[in-house]
Amino acid sequence: MTKDRKILINILRISIPILLTVLWLCFIYGNSLQTGVESGEQSGRVYELVNSITQALGLGTPISEHFIRKAAHFTEFAILGVLVCADLWACRAITLEKRLYISASILLCSVPICALFASLDEFLQSFVDGRGPSAKDVLIDASGALCATILFVVFFVITYIFNKKYVLNNAIKSK
Repeated sequence: MTKDRKILINILRISIPILLTVLWLCFIYGNSLQTGVESGEQSGRVYELVNSITQALGLGTPISEHFIRKAAHFTEFAILGVLVCADLWACRAITLEKRLYISASILLCSVPICALFASLDEFLQSFVDGRGPSAKDVLIDASGALCATILFVVFFVITYIFNKKYVLNNAIKSK
């Protein structure tokens, strides 16, 4: 592989996760810029869809619109948490010469970054008609990011352990 090709691959390895994160933040902030009426209508449509599915499956009592709204907050920021972890991992993997090195630093960086974005999201809502900031939503958002970050780290630690065992087993078999 040529040196130029390696440089291009490294640039793409960093820029693609960052681009996905920026696009996801645009989606989150786009939702926050909706007025209270627009947001309520969107939540109402999701509420109707979710409850029609639960009724069709015979799952009983309807899910409240409040729960659906809070679950949306959690999910949006869980996805953001994974994307921020991927950004951090991509940058670390390149700077550490392609060695997979997952540590507590990803956990320690990802969650505060996502909490900052959640705080900015709520601050942004304070300027939108019919919306307002909520500290509870910031906590829900940060919880989503924390759960996703823990799953990300666990997944890559397990992958790293299995890869080490695979390399070790192949090395023993080839002797």
